[in-house]
Amino acid sequence: MNKEKLVLTDGTEIALGYSLGINELHVVAESKRAACTLWEQLTKENLKKVSVKNASDMTVGVYQDMVLDHIEGRDCADETVQLTISLRSKTTEEVLIERLEAVESGQHAQDQGIDDLGQAISDIMEGGAQ
Repeated sequence: MNKEKLVLTDGTEIALGYSLGINELHVVAESKRAACTLWEQLTKENLKKVSVKNASDMTVGVYQDMVLDHIEGRDCADETVQLTISLRSKTTEEVLIERLEAVESGQHAQDQGIDDLGQAISDIMEGGAQ
């Protein structure tokens, strides 16, 4: 029986028991180890673009720049683990912080390049004056 699937950025498909929207995805993991493995896949990189596919394998939702808000797990008598995964969109503040960090990182590389160029010119000038 086909079920809905959550598809992560890297193509990983996670079978959903059911969902009540992107902020309430229900998954049954075969074991605690499988639940931990699934949780480890919910990385920042893997949540950049996620989609939900229906039982007919048609994409019914595409979401950009998601974050794991929280995850809850419950042990079952049959040793499976019922997980509830809650994803949310990044806040404006989170997006702006990421952009600022990227600018600062680029600025640091640019500053280092300018320093290196200045040192090279100084070395040439010192060598030419002698």
